[in-house]
Formats: sequence, structure tokens, C-alpha cells
Amino acid sequence: MIHPKNATRLDAIASVRSGVVLARKQATGEGGIPYRLLTLRAVHPEGRIEGDKLGVFHAAGRLSEEYVAQAEDIVIRLTEPYTAVLVDETTAGMVVSSNFTLIRVGREPRRVLPGYLFWLLNTRAVKRDIFGHSAGNMLGAIHPRYFAGMEIELPPIAQQRAIAALHSLALRETVLLRRLAEEKRRYCDRAIARAMNENTEGT
Repeated sequence: MIHPKNATRLDAIASVRSGVVLARKQATGEGGIPYRLLTLRAVHPEGRIEGDKLGVFHAAGRLSEEYVAQAEDIVIRLTEPYTAVLVDETTAGMVVSSNFTLIRVGREPRRVLPGYLFWLLNTRAVKRDIFGHSAGNMLGAIHPRYFAGMEIELPPIAQQRAIAALHSLALRETVLLRRLAEEKRRYCDRAIARAMNENTEGT
């Protein structure tokens, strides 16, 4: 467990719990209440939720809010690569299964910003510590208790806000650069195809 200076246990400033065991809440037969379901494949390793990869879960009844993600919740994979994602308005309302830990920061008084915590949980130092604590598990899974007992450093809110903003900007730039690279590759493929056609027609 990481022990930074002036550390605070995460469960002292946020709610930390495991997701729902789906089999216990699933509707039998047809019907039930449909929810979007956060799946492992929907969590991109870079820390974002891919909406087109969400599943559907039919619950036997309305689920408790503690199992349904809200905007600014943080959800963490309990298996490699232990990616944390930050829920926003577009992904709120998803069911969070027991494959994840759900962290919900209190509203007032707020000692930690969700964006800062999202950045912190995806840092290399935290990932190394998680790997160290999951090494004895054959499945490589980490228990939600690890996150509840995690001790984190809490800089001033203004500093947390600056870190969160820079991290958010970096993530957006990464996505845009990847899209640009994919578009350039497609352009290159089309140009090569035209050149090949022109060469064929000229022979």
C-alpha cells in the first residue's frame, strides 16, 4: 500500500464498494428492467468508456443507486490492467458489476476532486502497487478492500483542479491524434489504390 506524506485513507473521503453480483439481480425469463451494463471490454486501457461496447442487463427489479453509476463516479477494473474510468453524463446510469469497484466522492465538503482521483488511480505508481498486491492471486484480481484502505495525498483543491484539467486535456488530445492518424492511414490507402489503378490502366 502506498503511504504518501499527509496521507488520507480513501474510504474516509469517499464511498468505496464492489459492484453488484449480476446473477442475484437478473430477471428470469423475458422482461425485467433494462440497464446499460459496463463490461470489461468497454473499458479502454487509456481510461475511457467506449459506449458502443456497453452491454445490456435485465434486472428483476429497480436496482439500488449504489450499483448504478452516477456522473463523477470512478469505476476501476479489479483485474489487469486495473484501469480507472471517470463516469460522465453520457455514461451515467450504467450498472456496475462485481468485476469493478465503484468509488463515489462525497459532495460537501469535498476534499478530493473526482478528476484528480481519476488521474491518481491511473498513475504508474498506483498501478505498480496494485500489481504487487495482486501477485499472489491466480486470477490477478485485486480486492475492493485495497482501494478502501488506500492512503492518498490530498493537495489543495486548486492544485487538484489543475491536475485534473491537464489530465483531461491530455486524454482528449490522445483521442484526437489517434483519429487523425487513422484518417491519414485511410487517405494513404486510397491514394495507393488510385495509383495502382492508374498503373493498371496504363499498361
